[in-house]
Amino acid sequence: MPPAARLATLDTPVGRLWVTATPAGLRSIIRAEPLDLAGELDADALAEPIRQLGAYFAGELRAFDLRLDLRGRPDFDVAVWRVAQAIPYGHTASYGDLAAAVGAPRAARAVGGAMARCPFQPVVPCHRVIHADGSLGGWGADTWVKRWYLRHEASAGGPLLGASATPKVQMLP
Repeated sequence: MPPAARLATLDTPVGRLWVTATPAGLRSIIRAEPLDLAGELDADALAEPIRQLGAYFAGELRAFDLRLDLRGRPDFDVAVWRVAQAIPYGHTASYGDLAAAVGAPRAARAVGGAMARCPFQPVVPCHRVIHADGSLGGWGADTWVKRWYLRHEASAGGPLLGASATPKVQMLP
């Protein structure tokens, strides 16, 4: 973690979130207490991410407007995360849908790996990515958390669970 990192926590229905940011943007959102975060606790520096996360959990925010600090992240992962951000609130897309959207239609498993490594949940909505058969599949966090996010979005006025929305995103060079 870059030395200019700032930390804050937010208690949510899915547990305590540890939020880190640098001057370049949001660096991570971790659900369990991390053992290796370097930085200074500074809720003021993270006021906007904390405000938006709080609004999301209250059912008042459907799309985040936060810069992400993607330095040092694999290009494939970043491409997948950007496509995942295009999945509308309350909708789902399959791992295969995302693979096709990033130009690698046979890479559904690699997409699953990128989703599992994503440190920006729920800002990057990894929970909206499911198996082609509609099952939840594995997840980097506990499956109950993924189910909670999907039900939360459905109860906040999103479409019914299982509504598919294949991302139509053009990846720029």
